[in-house]
Amino acid sequence: MRILLLGKTGLLGSDFFDLLSLRENIELFAPSHRELDLLNAAQVNAFLAGQFFDRIINCVGYTNVDLAETERGRCKQLNVQVLDTILSHRQPIINFSTDYIFDAPVGTSIREDSIRAPLNYYGETKKQAELLLEAYPFSWWNIRTSWLFGTSGKNFISTILEKSKTEPSLRVVSDEIGRPTSARDLAKFVIEEFINKTPEKGHFHLQNTGDPCSWADLAEYVLQKTGSKTTVHRISSDSIDRPARRPKNSVLANTKMLRQMRPWKEAVDVFLGRD
Repeated sequence: MRILLLGKTGLLGSDFFDLLSLRENIELFAPSHRELDLLNAAQVNAFLAGQFFDRIINCVGYTNVDLAETERGRCKQLNVQVLDTILSHRQPIINFSTDYIFDAPVGTSIREDSIRAPLNYYGETKKQAELLLEAYPFSWWNIRTSWLFGTSGKNFISTILEKSKTEPSLRVVSDEIGRPTSARDLAKFVIEEFINKTPEKGHFHLQNTGDPCSWADLAEYVLQKTGSKTTVHRISSDSIDRPARRPKNSVLANTKMLRQMRPWKEAVDVFLGRD
């Protein structure tokens, strides 16, 4: 198979790159930004015009949720316009979306067919990207996930670990509920189910399983597992002055896949080296 991986240095893309590089049956193309500037539509068109890929894995995106409120042009470029350019070449694509396109009540599980109602501009651009995919008459798979953590790039767990080295107490939101998702687990699952196999096109919800938790719950779990003396002070999301609103519920229901990903606590233990 010929695979094009876009965004190989990011939190999720780096795990795809590591895993796919080991596969002898895959011819992997993973251009760097210098080799392929995705914001240069003419360059992307020239690159894609002369070749076909069995899968394009799009791990590129603007993910700074708060900064997106003021950097709207750049956010839309990376999250919508880049995808639009790629889709014009009519090749099978695996795209990644987010829980931030929803605003569902806490206590419910969000299905793949739930109504999209983004609360911030970042979520709005991901919604626009999904609408592009829904109008695309060729093969596409849109993976919605949440609360990603991994070894490449800043994430909530790495931030907690870093702050716990110097701060005796951390203020952490306790009224936003979801499930953490290992970037490594997600990449491995997608390779097994969307590259080794060819499911029907559509939207899919993938996150590690287990009981939902709050950000504060996750912080306490990480600190307990690492033996840190730092404590967690639970706060309301309304008490933080942030440019972008966040959904209170990020619990995604995988109703379309027979397999599920492993519990998030197992994945976090492995990440922390405490398995």
